[in-house]
Amino acid sequence: MGKRAAATVVASLTITCLCTSTATADTRRGDTQVLSASINGGKPVVSGTSAGASFTVTATASDPEGIDYIDPFLYRGPITDPTGGLAAAAEPQCTVSNDITTRCTWHFMLSEGFLQNSDAGTWRLHVNATAKDGDYHWKEAAASVTIQRASKLTANASPEPVAKGKLLAITGTLSRVNWTDSKYHGYANQRVNLQFRTPSGTYSTVKTVTASSTGYLKTTVTASRDGYWRYSYTGSSTTAAINAPGDFIDVR
Repeated sequence: MGKRAAATVVASLTITCLCTSTATADTRRGDTQVLSASINGGKPVVSGTSAGASFTVTATASDPEGIDYIDPFLYRGPITDPTGGLAAAAEPQCTVSNDITTRCTWHFMLSEGFLQNSDAGTWRLHVNATAKDGDYHWKEAAASVTIQRASKLTANASPEPVAKGKLLAITGTLSRVNWTDSKYHGYANQRVNLQFRTPSGTYSTVKTVTASSTGYLKTTVTASRDGYWRYSYTGSSTTAAINAPGDFIDVR
């Protein structure tokens, strides 16, 4: 079995059903309707090296005769031939309104061993809502989510303290998790913002620094007043945004 076999087996029945039955983005019979869906509250799902990541999926559907069940399936790539697929980890919690509308919430789990680096990016949610009278609505991309590799970022300003008007060096390292070996490695050639704030102020960007081939960051600024220095990475479609802890410098 391959790396993701254990997780994929759980969803194998769903994958088979969707690939053989779903040819268009929106397949319906009768008056069943998927009204809405969301993944992780609209926020990216970030997975590191420990227990992976857990998140919730919600979907709402309606039919005049009532909803029999709603089945969600998270996938990457085309729905007819997904490169990755994940079913819910447990039975949903559902509420029914006026015997017509059903809203369900499921828990999903991305385990560390399931993910490969190529899995980072956009995943979509297929929702199958089936009514008590046999009508249905299969919605291929009811919602989407970005699954990202966790990142780390450090910042160190020196010398401490520093004389006013002297040069201050700020170094650091940007790294991100490799889901293949479960370790963090330097993230090369990324643009990272150097930011400063006074003890009572908020951070603002002073300049942008490009990480080296090993993720190393270094730049210099002129020391003018007390405050905190940090690096800030805005993230990408595959890697999570992160801020380094601020390093306080006493300027004398």
